[in-house]
Amino acid sequence: MQEQLDELVRHYFEEADYETEAVPFGLTNLTKIVTLNDQRYVLRVYNRHTKHAEGIEFESIVTSFLANKELSFQVPEFLPTLSGDDYVRLSGGSLGALVVFLEGTNHVLANVHDAAEFGRVAGEMSQVLQRFDRSGLDYQGISFGDYYNLHPLADQNAVAAFIENPSFHIPEASLNFYITKVEFVGNRLSEIQKLPVQLVHHDLLIFNLLAQNNRICGVLDFDFISVDTSFMEFAICFNHILQMSNGSLEMAEGFVKSYSVYRTHSLQEIEQLRNLTQVYHLAVLHIYIGQHYAGIDIQHNFTYIMNQFIHRDMWLKEHGKTIEQMLIAYLVG
Repeated sequence: MQEQLDELVRHYFEEADYETEAVPFGLTNLTKIVTLNDQRYVLRVYNRHTKHAEGIEFESIVTSFLANKELSFQVPEFLPTLSGDDYVRLSGGSLGALVVFLEGTNHVLANVHDAAEFGRVAGEMSQVLQRFDRSGLDYQGISFGDYYNLHPLADQNAVAAFIENPSFHIPEASLNFYITKVEFVGNRLSEIQKLPVQLVHHDLLIFNLLAQNNRICGVLDFDFISVDTSFMEFAICFNHILQMSNGSLEMAEGFVKSYSVYRTHSLQEIEQLRNLTQVYHLAVLHIYIGQHYAGIDIQHNFTYIMNQFIHRDMWLKEHGKTIEQMLIAYLVG
């Protein structure tokens, strides 16, 4: 690993005397904080299964676009190599890059103010990404609705094989729930595909949000940026608020109210909230199945997401009318 780090840094600096430290993020890629000449950067050696050259170039284009907008938060721009490239192809075949280090600590979700702050950034991000001009791009990422293509080792056959014979204990009720939902969602995709689309971050979770003085100042991790259903961003963030607040309707409303300052949505989009939340959970589960086939221990993460999937679906079924009325009140322009 050290040889990879040395090789990567030498593409950016002629003097390669640096120090590294671990990071609390970067579960998908090999990620380190690099300090060189009293300046800090984030170093990434990308997972070869989930990141390719087109994806890195796409991420660089999007983060550069965001960095040039007058936003209330910063994003990690790619640092150009000595030869002016966005990334490096290492001698072993892996891809790597250095990006700007952003100051701050992980945002917390402890009260309504925190939820409103999250809603503000989610709404602002969705609004600005809606304005991104996608014309002329050969690669636009993979939508979460295409959940059999999010990981190259987790196509439909590979996922079916895992569900039929998982490598660790999964309760039969959970497996049956998954089987029922994957069939149900498959039948609803044509409805979802009729909704408006735009760029979606897909990972606006508190682990990827940096704050200073209780205000979010940085958004990280654009690994899963892609064109997708516009309302997917809201569905993912709304699920996260409910997850982190144990289903607090007060915090949910605080999030929605702040989000609505920047974005409105149609009734047709709002009616798909539960379906989009199901798509999101299927996408994450399939990414973990791909990681399993890549040799990673996924038991804890997979079990957590599966349990969250079941709990959230039951919660949305129970509170659906209340949530729909709240969203209509705030989001339908």
